Amino acid sequence: MSSPYQRKFFLFSSILIIIVSCFIVWILYWFTLDTRGWNLLISVLVSIVTSAIFSLGSALYLAFFFEDPFELASAQELLPQDVGQALRQIAENTADYKLFVRTGRHFRAEILPVLVNSAIKSRRPVQIEVVLLNFRNDALCEKYAAYRKSTSFDAKVWTKEYVQQEVLATILRLIDTVVTHSSLVKVDLYLSDRLSIFRIDGSSDELIVTREDPKDTASRYRRDDRAYSAFLTEFNWTRDDAIKVRPGSNGLSLPTTLEEMLDGSSLLATVGAGAAKAKTAPSPYAR
Repeated sequence: MSSPYQRKFFLFSSILIIIVSCFIVWILYWFTLDTRGWNLLISVLVSIVTSAIFSLGSALYLAFFFEDPFELASAQELLPQDVGQALRQIAENTADYKLFVRTGRHFRAEILPVLVNSAIKSRRPVQIEVVLLNFRNDALCEKYAAYRKSTSFDAKVWTKEYVQQEVLATILRLIDTVVTHSSLVKVDLYLSDRLSIFRIDGSSDELIVTREDPKDTASRYRRDDRAYSAFLTEFNWTRDDAIKVRPGSNGLSLPTTLEEMLDGSSLLATVGAGAAKAKTAPSPYAR
């Protein structure tokens, strides 16, 4: 049980069994007559409590003094329930963050605030590289929307306009962050014409590769892992082939408004209002 979720579940289940069994024993002692049948049931419950305490103590002892033989394998595979915590841990402890996604819904709602708070708390600037889907490419957005409509847990919402809206919502959140925290947060934003079912999140020390479905397991690769360099190269190639959004005219790492960035594009008229509303929406993923 190397997964944090599994360990928590085992711990709380054991404690709950002990508490419930003790409560039942107390009720039986207090409200029943001293008969053979009740004494037998009480003995069984006392045995359950004793066994649960022994199991819990043994598990804690083994966890503290011995190394789990499956620790290495499990460290590379994350259960869906552990992905969100792992992403937040990276964001809390890094000065650089790399992201290759399509729309960035979970990133803007959950991870970006952690990066900002960590930078403020540690007084350490953070450099963020973000690669998003090129929202100007109508055919690409249509293709991605069709894929999500046929496979996603939230299939009903996916249209070309929704894809463009969500990408712009993430960009808006990044712009707000850069404007508000210009001395601590630097963002290099790229728009990619490449589709992928994988997401790459991480830092110079660790990468986490997830998929579109939040029920899928994820893979974690630390810097000393062979696969780390392969996924870092994948990220670098994707970033280098993407279109880099030019810095703002006032010296910030991003333009200060979508109008400045889009330079008269008609997209603002169709999805701009939706993007402004969506930028503060919660993450749709069960992380």
